[in-house]
Amino acid sequence: MHPVFRKLHRKLSPCLFALVAVSAATGVIFRAGKKWFGMDGQTGQVVMEWHTGEWLGPTLSPFYVLATGTALLFLLVTGATILWQRAGRGGARMWHRVLGAVLLLPLTATAITGMLYKSGQAWFGLSEDSAHLLMTIHEGAWLGRGLKVYYSVVTGCGLLALGIFGLLLRRKRH
Repeated sequence: MHPVFRKLHRKLSPCLFALVAVSAATGVIFRAGKKWFGMDGQTGQVVMEWHTGEWLGPTLSPFYVLATGTALLFLLVTGATILWQRAGRGGARMWHRVLGAVLLLPLTATAITGMLYKSGQAWFGLSEDSAHLLMTIHEGAWLGRGLKVYYSVVTGCGLLALGIFGLLLRRKRH
């Protein structure tokens, strides 16, 4: 089964990463912008509209979040199945594997809680308590107020770096 996952991971990752990268970048921009750079509410709202797909409207926004989260989960699952095969030779491959291993659990939790939050609010009448719990996990607020921004920055920038190293691996093969 591993060869199939490896092939799917290599073939689909560039397209899926483009979708996931928008979410990662906007998540980092929003959290760091508000905490460190005093981002105003209007700018924050625009950034969150891109992060959550609200620019597509209330009907399509949950589908955008589900597509983004599913894309990330696909990349994580297929990547995890090939993570410990054939040792890397250093460089981009080594960094891609290290970041993949380190970020596997936080990114999985972030993807799942983001999808549950958005679909729960849009379609299932998610309670305030449940919404708060999902966002606490999604944003890293469980680490405390001071570390929440670092969680977002590390997971978001880590995901972007993971994707960039993965794209560099594709360039080496061609």
